[in-house]
Amino acid sequence: MKKVLLAGTALVALAISSAPAHAELKTELGGYFRGYGVYADNDETSTAAASDELDQFEFRRDNEIHFTGETTLDNGLTVGAHTEVNFGAGAVANDETYAYFSGGWGRVNFGTEDGAAYLLQVAAPSADSNVDGLRPYISGLNPGTWVAHAAAGAANKPTLLANLDTYQNATFRQVDRLTYLSPKFNGFQAGVSYTPLNGRVAGIQGMALSDAPGAYDDLWEASARWDGEFSGVGISAGAGYSAASAQNATGGAAPGATAPIGSDDYETWNAGLNVTWSGFSLGGAYKLSNNGIDTGAAGADTDTDVWVAGLGWDNGPYHLGGSWLHGEADNGVRLLTAGANAEVEYDQYTLGGGYTYGPGMTFRGAYQWGTVDNKLAAGTISTDFQQATVGTDIQF
Repeated sequence: MKKVLLAGTALVALAISSAPAHAELKTELGGYFRGYGVYADNDETSTAAASDELDQFEFRRDNEIHFTGETTLDNGLTVGAHTEVNFGAGAVANDETYAYFSGGWGRVNFGTEDGAAYLLQVAAPSADSNVDGLRPYISGLNPGTWVAHAAAGAANKPTLLANLDTYQNATFRQVDRLTYLSPKFNGFQAGVSYTPLNGRVAGIQGMALSDAPGAYDDLWEASARWDGEFSGVGISAGAGYSAASAQNATGGAAPGATAPIGSDDYETWNAGLNVTWSGFSLGGAYKLSNNGIDTGAAGADTDTDVWVAGLGWDNGPYHLGGSWLHGEADNGVRLLTAGANAEVEYDQYTLGGGYTYGPGMTFRGAYQWGTVDNKLAAGTISTDFQQATVGTDIQF
């Protein structure tokens, strides 16, 4: 028995001595918790059944844990790995996982991380960045209740709506990509991203099928941003572009948003400007996307344009802000009813504020309202919505 134990100990020692060395990374744990009480009135006049009704008050939560390991080598190269685990919607999911390398020459990200167009995007001031910011996280609004499900092209409508109420240039998020960000030169920074195929994450075996309808390859992003200050006035300006090639374009469908997503190459442009002075901030942003849809008719492309303007005031722990977002979907979009080709206009207004009660801890509240107008040849069909949110954001 003693010989067996000695033999086992020797094998363990041999295994440890032959194992590859681990990188000596400094590890950090972080994350956030966002919890809100949300009241919303969605005006459910366009649901599939007349009896459909949505709850008007709910608790909304979004939280993540972040793991980061980083070290700086003797040659000045910083190497790190970052993973985000999301616990929202009652499920545990990997949100982002990537490695990064940085030095005086800039930074490279490799893995599931937002691309350059989003990372350098200039955001407008907001009432509550979780509600009306560049990437909203908390909302009781349900645009699906505004969609006439029996109308043609219903499959495209949730996507078109999603591109109407946000101005972030981050169409393809959950993909493994390679991103380069330049160092800042006199406030100027640029970036570029590439991924070979959307929808492929964390795969190490097998290659994806080519020429899949609705899929995209060669996803490129490029962006630039400048941040500076003159006589106490801060200025941020930036622009970005993202594009992807449709693997199997299926254009030629009749107008009316019946052509599928993936019937055309996907292109999105964005620009933003923000000015700050003595606690006040004023800014705006614009985004244009063709949504990857080709209706097959001249002058009937289903593009979306989004404008946003915001005003903010910060004084110590207090914040007040407001924003207006306007989105338009061009020819051939019918959201609220079936019928002839139409256009849609979306207007969203938000007022609110917050109070910082500790490092990384804020109480927040906002009131948001707006309208959706479906413009038809016979007239305009409209619906409206409103919501109130009160909650806390804790960053750690």
